[in-house]
Amino acid sequence: MGTAKLMTPLFYDGNYNVEKKRMRAVLEREVSNGAVSYRLWRSDGKPDLEYPRAANDSYILHVEVNDHLVPLQMTDYALVNHCGLLPATIALYGSKEGREEHFKHLRDSGAAGTGAFTEAMARETEKIIELGNDSARQADYIKSVLDQHVAVFLDAKESDGKSFPDFVGALILDEIPTCLALRTKYRAYKQEEALKRQAEQEEQDRAFCEERNRKAEQMIDLAIRTIRGGGTLKNEPISLYKSRYDSSTYSIVNHLMRRYQVDVPLRTQGWINDKLVSVTIENGKCEHLRYMRSKGAQCSQKIFDCMHELILKVCLETEA
Repeated sequence: MGTAKLMTPLFYDGNYNVEKKRMRAVLEREVSNGAVSYRLWRSDGKPDLEYPRAANDSYILHVEVNDHLVPLQMTDYALVNHCGLLPATIALYGSKEGREEHFKHLRDSGAAGTGAFTEAMARETEKIIELGNDSARQADYIKSVLDQHVAVFLDAKESDGKSFPDFVGALILDEIPTCLALRTKYRAYKQEEALKRQAEQEEQDRAFCEERNRKAEQMIDLAIRTIRGGGTLKNEPISLYKSRYDSSTYSIVNHLMRRYQVDVPLRTQGWINDKLVSVTIENGKCEHLRYMRSKGAQCSQKIFDCMHELILKVCLETEA
């Protein structure tokens, strides 16, 4: 491991490092598969992980690309495990299915939690570390990661900014200026898409409210016709919407009382909401009420006066 050196990270605080700010970094090692080589670095300072699983699990690795440091998004511990798990599985058990069968046999035989089980896990861990530390395997993995970044950048370039422009891919291809231009187009495109989705959502919300308010008005119109012509008015709930998430629900009789400015005591309003089922109107008068009859419940004494005033105001509106 070398001494700390000032290096330029590709990203700073999660964004492209426009100002070319530098960081103190320590060279961990160089890996190669014979065709490509990569130098791996880590920051020289406070560990990136607060609770490491091993001594090599404290710092995020960076790979050097065109004089910049690109975060590999994993620690050395994770890299070794990722590169070594499958080869170790094949070497020890032949396949993933073979591994599952091996540990199932240990559990079924009662070896779980015993020395045999612990030895099997230790042997597997040792093999993962041995094979995962192979320089060529790590280089192969890093190349596959960087190749994917290149593919993402080329997709953005082909679509002229309609997909995410990957700065890592652009760095590899030495096309950072192109990526910056694509990022501007991508942001404009995403904003346009967001505005379009917002407009569509607003239209859906408007249609939602209109449909429910239309049904409520139909119920109100039917109730008014019932008051004028006679019949049974069911005291059903209606919901009126100001917006999709801003609505008020009333019993239809209380709503009509408010609409026609009938002064109804609060206690009577509560009785109408909780107890009144229907009102029967004949010859311009409230002749019969149906209400919920719980133990000790009585009919409101004020409801007939309120209904009389409501019927009168509705009929006067008709004459006017």
